Amino acid sequence: MAAGPYLYSAALALGGYAAARAGEDVTQTGGAHTAILLGLTLLPALLMAAALAVRSRYRLDARFTAPR
Repeated sequence: MAAGPYLYSAALALGGYAAARAGEDVTQTGGAHTAILLGLTLLPALLMAAALAVRSRYRLDARFTAPR
């Protein structure tokens, strides 16, 4: 799922995440903390649910599932 990192970075950007540079201290806002939490919990769950929904519609033909 190559879209995952892009969606996670978009969630961080929407949450106001501020990246730190070397030797710099950055205090994250509450929105950034929420974005990190949701990006590591809810986002993967939604992506997995979408993948399972797509996979559940895939059916093998009987000729491929019959024993030989």
